[in-house]
Amino acid sequence: MYKTRVGDRQRKSEYCGIYVKAAAILVKQVFSNAKISPDNIKLIANMLEFNSENNAEQFRPPLITTGNKSTVAAQEKEYFNSHIDRVNSILLGDNIEDIQMSACVRNYSKNVLTVGFLNDRVEDRLDLYKSTFDVVILNDPDFTDVIQLFECLQ
Repeated sequence: MYKTRVGDRQRKSEYCGIYVKAAAILVKQVFSNAKISPDNIKLIANMLEFNSENNAEQFRPPLITTGNKSTVAAQEKEYFNSHIDRVNSILLGDNIEDIQMSACVRNYSKNVLTVGFLNDRVEDRLDLYKSTFDVVILNDPDFTDVIQLFECLQ
């Protein structure tokens, strides 16, 4: 279903920005396996550098972590400025610190909906997530709830 929604976005020439702390090569492989073209997707992720034997040697700076994700995103002014006419953004995070990204996004989007995924120590963290994110999704669901959010916003 997620593949279908991304495909729908691509047909409408809508642009998607993805900021992750995972290795970009993994995200690209997921897209490839799902036959999703990354043409209108801006991927900001940790990039691996390979040697002449095609072995991964190190990550290319800047290394994206939970703590610096918003700083790295803020450096992407060209991306945000090229989509300044887009007033709606959805921020998805699986870590409480991911909310820091909303400060950067709010500089360029009028409406920011934040969604927090809480799947660890739910009882201990639920109140914090509820007071931090607009929407909280518990445990490890598929993307059905997020897809429904996109559909409601169309």
